[in-house]
Amino acid sequence: MNNNFRITRLKLNNYRNHKFLQIIPEKDIILISGKNGSGKTNILESISLFDSNAGFRNATLSELINSDLIGPPELFGVNISGCLSDEPIEMGLGMKKKTDILKKIVSLNSQKKNNLKKIMNVFWVLPQMSHLFQSSPEDRRNFLDLMISTTDDFYKKKILEYKKYKYERLKILKNNQNIKNQKWLDIVEKKMSEVGVMICDSRRVFLNSLNRSFKKIDDHIPLLYLKLNGEMDKVLEKKPALYVEALILDTLKNNREKDSITGRTNFSVDRTDLLVFDKHSKQEAKNFSTGEQKIIIISIIFSFLNILEKVKASRVLFLLDDIFSYLDNRFIKNIIMRLDDLKLQTWITDVRANSLNDIQKGNSIIHNINIDDYRFKVVNN
Repeated sequence: MNNNFRITRLKLNNYRNHKFLQIIPEKDIILISGKNGSGKTNILESISLFDSNAGFRNATLSELINSDLIGPPELFGVNISGCLSDEPIEMGLGMKKKTDILKKIVSLNSQKKNNLKKIMNVFWVLPQMSHLFQSSPEDRRNFLDLMISTTDDFYKKKILEYKKYKYERLKILKNNQNIKNQKWLDIVEKKMSEVGVMICDSRRVFLNSLNRSFKKIDDHIPLLYLKLNGEMDKVLEKKPALYVEALILDTLKNNREKDSITGRTNFSVDRTDLLVFDKHSKQEAKNFSTGEQKIIIISIIFSFLNILEKVKASRVLFLLDDIFSYLDNRFIKNIIMRLDDLKLQTWITDVRANSLNDIQKGNSIIHNINIDDYRFKVVNN
């Protein structure tokens, strides 16, 4: 018996370039190959939409609908049949237009549902992550937050709450003459400080766990040390959470005038960066060569998999998009074997159909799907 979440059928209707597509995975590792532009990434994106409002591309709803669709948006749909601890699950994602505005509709077992975190947590690795250490602090925070969300059901909710309060606070500051607004501002800042310290603490706890989980896997994969450089992150290492919460609240109040003038939150728990160091040389990852930085990302992913094993994560589903274009096959195969050991269903895209042919026991664990042939068979059956 496999207690991990598995997709047993994925069906797309009028999703981007797929007029209709149905995939019934036969194994835990699904390798989707095909020509460039055949819609491989679209398949993975459709799965990510069940764990993210806009999917891993941050797409608008109108971008998801097939451009040739003639008819109402209700003809669009993503349907997943799944299984968790041998319990069958049906999830659906559709759209409805109301007063010319598209709205996303998510259902679980035919009942409308806003949050599916208790059913499925999706972790993805995308091509742009190969440049993680040259990109923005926000990209590195998002990478960290994505890992945390797979092990903490409430973490993503905290992030969304914090952003909502931050937006509400700035809106109040634009018109701060109203006494009622002033009272509401006090409440919003209090909420920001409470949720903010929870976010900081969740990141701190997870990074400590990640740092303890690094193991020597390969002579080419370094041992790492990760930390955050935000002001509140540093204080939280030395002071209790209540002290940090009060400090956040005081800083927000002191910054009211500045924030109202600039129209932005000049102090925030999001103003932090994920720093990665080689544990032995103490050299920061951004100073390594491009090839070495890609290996460092592999090391982080391996450590993350070690955490998933420790917490016995059963609802995590992996999406690996076009990783063969920027990672050495040796490391990819190590990841695949590790995912197979953990029995985590993994969807992979690649242009070539034979990318994993020489992997140990490959035929028994990998379901190869050439999307060009697959679509042709579906259309003609």
